[in-house]
Amino acid sequence: MNLRPAALFVLCLLAVGGCSSAPAHRDASTLPVPLDGATVVPARQAGTLYAAEERAVDACMTRRGFAYEPVPAARPVSANPYGLLTEDAARADGYGLASAALDGHPDDPNAPALAKLPEARRTAWQTALIGTGERQVTLTASGAPSLRVNTDGCVYLARREVYGDAWEQAEVDATGASTEVVARVAAAPAFLAAQRTWAACMAEQGERVGTLQEARGLVQDAVLRAGDDREALLRAGRREQELARRDALCQGRGDLAEVVRTAQGDVQSRLPKASWAKATQVRELRERALRRTGA
Repeated sequence: MNLRPAALFVLCLLAVGGCSSAPAHRDASTLPVPLDGATVVPARQAGTLYAAEERAVDACMTRRGFAYEPVPAARPVSANPYGLLTEDAARADGYGLASAALDGHPDDPNAPALAKLPEARRTAWQTALIGTGERQVTLTASGAPSLRVNTDGCVYLARREVYGDAWEQAEVDATGASTEVVARVAAAPAFLAAQRTWAACMAEQGERVGTLQEARGLVQDAVLRAGDDREALLRAGRREQELARRDALCQGRGDLAEVVRTAQGDVQSRLPKASWAKATQVRELRERALRRTGA
């Protein structure tokens, strides 16, 4: 039982697609991402920052008179913001959805001790961790969903300690700016033509899907239906790898990554300075947090 909310902050990942056979062997790190990757955090850095947050939560809870054990990080499910996929990644783990579900969420080490507490003390522990609505703020930004944050809980205070006071709004701002870039690229005529090529290629492979969102969504639906049924998850995983391999193959046929890169360059050349400022701010705050951790 994980009592710490796992989705305090929204990651906006818009999947889009195209179709081919040769260039899909490129490394995933070379695939285009909006705003120079301001909102894309490498797995190692994400793990380092998460561990720093958990240490800060522990210290905050201790100051408030509660015992707390840092919660292990769940296995991340990465996705290129445009939905681009390399053949190597597809062969290795599909979209990474079924394998993450099979790994499951790590057990919350706080759960056993918390279950033994009287109800009032347990409620106080949860309030100390998550906060209350009394000091809740709503963060907004163009292109991003509104985000309500309890500013009196240790989860928020820990993030503020790790990243600084400006982090929450900066993250929302950068996510919104990045999402708007992805949306404009996905509406570009060159991308739409490449996506039609991808869909035709997928049809040749026996897959009736019109967009990358739909292809990935088929796997997401299967994983959700499987729930905790291991055999069903294994079946979903086999289907996922088959679909993902075809997806990556078809993306390469029209060299979709280059289509996206070109369209992204055009979109970003017309961005206001404010969008780049948001990207720069969130990147600088993250790099400063990494330096504080000694990473």
